[in-house]
Amino acid sequence: LEIILTDLQVASRVRGACFYLVTAVAAIFLFVAMVAVHPLVLLLDRYRRRAQHYIAKIWATLTISMFYKLEVEGMENLPPNSSPAVYVANHQSFLDIYTLLTLGRCFKFISKTSIFMFPIIGWAMYLLGVIPLRRMDSRSQLV
Repeated sequence: LEIILTDLQVASRVRGACFYLVTAVAAIFLFVAMVAVHPLVLLLDRYRRRAQHYIAKIWATLTISMFYKLEVEGMENLPPNSSPAVYVANHQSFLDIYTLLTLGRCFKFISKTSIFMFPIIGWAMYLLGVIPLRRMDSRSQLV
């Protein structure tokens, strides 16, 4: 069996590998920043975690801007950052998370518990206050 990749497929795979490399390197440095400010965040801003979200915004913006052109329309229609709101992503790809983070809003994600096991990313999710969900556990779904 011979697998032949077109130039477009090779370019796409190289771009994808570079995306993950940039994401990983940026995540390591920004995770260190999250850890450094975490004690102050717990003392001064335990629930909103604005500093953690600001660092996550930097991470997402750095990662996306190198590979994608992101245009946000309708920001004026969002409620003020201090108002309660629910943001729902249609989850067409993992880029939904990056895009929401670039908005600069403080919010809580709900994520399956297995994602928390990934080094750096899972730990950063914990610092952001992401809510773990065990999909098969109905008690977990009530939180």
